[in-house]
Amino acid sequence: MPEDPPGEIIAQCAIALVISAPFGVVLSVMVGRRLTTPTTARLDEVIDSAKRMTGERLDERLPVSPTGDPLDRLSVALNDVLARVQRGVAAQQQFAADASHELRTPLAVISANLEVARRKPRDAAHWEHVADGTLAEVHRMHVLVDKLLQLSRAGAAGLHHERTDLRTLAGTAVERATSVGKDRGITIELAPGRPVPAEVDPDAVGIVIDNLIRNAIDHSPPNQTVTVSVGTGPSIVVEDRGPGVPDELRRRIFEPFARGRTTDRAAGSGLGLGLAICRRIVDGHGGTVDVEDRSGGGARFVVRLPPPESPPA
Repeated sequence: MPEDPPGEIIAQCAIALVISAPFGVVLSVMVGRRLTTPTTARLDEVIDSAKRMTGERLDERLPVSPTGDPLDRLSVALNDVLARVQRGVAAQQQFAADASHELRTPLAVISANLEVARRKPRDAAHWEHVADGTLAEVHRMHVLVDKLLQLSRAGAAGLHHERTDLRTLAGTAVERATSVGKDRGITIELAPGRPVPAEVDPDAVGIVIDNLIRNAIDHSPPNQTVTVSVGTGPSIVVEDRGPGVPDELRRRIFEPFARGRTTDRAAGSGLGLGLAICRRIVDGHGGTVDVEDRSGGGARFVVRLPPPESPPA
C-alpha cells in the first residue's frame, strides 16, 4: 500500500488537532478547576476571616485545615503573630485599667489633705508638712505606675521579692488611708502585734493592703472602724463592719469589674478592679486571698502568704 505523501499527513494531523484541541482545553479547564477549587475556597475563607478582624475582635483566627500544606503553615504562623498581638493589647488594657484604679487612693489622699489644710489659716510649717505629704503621694503614684507596668508586662515575673516586715507595710497603708477614712467618718486602726517577716514584693503587697482597706472603707457605714491585723503564717487580715459578702458573691468579687453590695453612692463609683488586682498579686506570690464573715457582722478579708525561707545559719 503506498504511503501518503507528506502534505496529506500534515493535513490529517491538522484535522485531528482541530478536532481534539477543544476537548483538551475543556478537559484541562475542568481538571484545573477541580484541583484549584479547594485551594481558592480556603483562600476565600482566610480572606473572609481576615476581614472580620478588628481592634475589638482580636480573638479571631485564620482557619487551618488538617492537610498541613503551605497555606496551613502560613495561617499557623499568622495566628501565632495575632495571639502575641492580642496578649500585648490585653496587657496594655489591663495596665490602663489597673493604673486608673490604683491612682484613686493617692489622689484621694492628696485631695483630703489639701481640703483640710484650706479650712482655716495655716502657718508656713503646716503648709510645709502638707507639701511633704503631697510629694510623698506623688512619689507613690510613680511607684504604683511602675509596678503595675511591670506586672502587666511580666506577670509574676515582674515581682521582686525581698525580706520585708508586713507590719511595717500595714502600718504605712493604715497611715495613708487615715485621711480618706476620716473624710468618710471611718477610723482605720492597726491591731497591735510583733513584726512579721515575709519574702514579698513590698510595693506590690502595699497595693494589696491599700485595696483591701479602701474596699473596707467603701463598704463601711459612717462612724465605724476598719481593723487591719498582721499574723504569723504570714497573713494579713482586714475587717470591716459593713453588710458583709453573700456566699454566692465570694468568688465573683475577685473577678475584674465584679461589684458587691455597697453602703452608699460613693462606694458605687468604683470600677470593681481592686479585689481582682489583689488576687493577681497574691497569686503571683503563691498565696491566697479569701473573704469570710466577721464575728459580729461585716466582712473579713484574709491574705495568706508563703512562709519566708529560714536565713542561712
